[in-house]
Amino acid sequence: MIPHRLLTLAMAAGVSLMMGPLQAADTWPPDQVNIVVPYPPGSEPDTLARDVGNALSQRTGSTFVVENRPGANAMIGTGYVARGPADGSVLLMVDRLSLVTNPLLYDNVPYEWQEDLKPVTDFAAVNLYVAVNSELPIENYEDLIEYARVHPGELNVGTGGNGHVTHIGMEMLARAEGVEFSYIPYKGISPAMVDTVGGQIDAVMAGGLMMATHRANGGIRVLVVGADEREAFMDDVPTLAEAGGQPGTIPSTYFSLFAPASVPDEVIATMHDEIAEVLANPKLRSNYEARGLIVAPNDPQSMMATMLSDQENYSRLIEEAGITVN
Repeated sequence: MIPHRLLTLAMAAGVSLMMGPLQAADTWPPDQVNIVVPYPPGSEPDTLARDVGNALSQRTGSTFVVENRPGANAMIGTGYVARGPADGSVLLMVDRLSLVTNPLLYDNVPYEWQEDLKPVTDFAAVNLYVAVNSELPIENYEDLIEYARVHPGELNVGTGGNGHVTHIGMEMLARAEGVEFSYIPYKGISPAMVDTVGGQIDAVMAGGLMMATHRANGGIRVLVVGADEREAFMDDVPTLAEAGGQPGTIPSTYFSLFAPASVPDEVIATMHDEIAEVLANPKLRSNYEARGLIVAPNDPQSMMATMLSDQENYSRLIEEAGITVN
């Protein structure tokens, strides 16, 4: 116990006497860190979180636990992390485009992403592909656009939901080419892919790993990838520019890590540096590339600048295209 006389003198001098050791900002991680994934187990961000969590556990000696909190287009898990503690023990692995677009689509989003969350780093980028059911008379991207021109609004495109990146991406493509698609929203892109393979719908936009898996099993024809260069694991699929489309009209999606806004900037910096070391591992990078993922660590300031720009661009697109969640 601190003697009353010393306590009085310390208070008079403006000195704070701590009853226990003060934890420095650079001591992250704590003994246990929960990485909240607002998607089901087995999804790409879930796998990413588990891979990197395991690597961080080995590197730091702390325990990293993946906690799935899916639902409401990632808003349930995101809202939970936004209210999390300030010690960096609860983090969020999310498709960062959903943070930008949800407030543009929903009235009652339970957080303000700019005020309640801090970016830490991007983990990986996923280039998106466009495919059609193999029974359609569409052999390439040029055929797709011509078919859509001749049959305006008749080509049924499955999406991961209204306002999902696959919905926004196909609408960006359609507007660039001056064509119309009809959108069929699903609860996630996996069932949309299954119905494209089965012929219940005509076309779908999805990441490369899912595309490669279903193409190998038959049922879809992969037409184009929205990337600057062809990807090695499907190097016969042309880029949008090679296929005659306008570069930049198929977005990439980024799986990224966020912390509650209450976490100090010094802790964010330590967190970022630890994760950057893990993502630099050649074996991990090679494993990701084989699954169609591009390891893309980024600093928090660049992430914020990109997200603010995306918010402006997508706000205009969503309004002009009349995209709603109804």
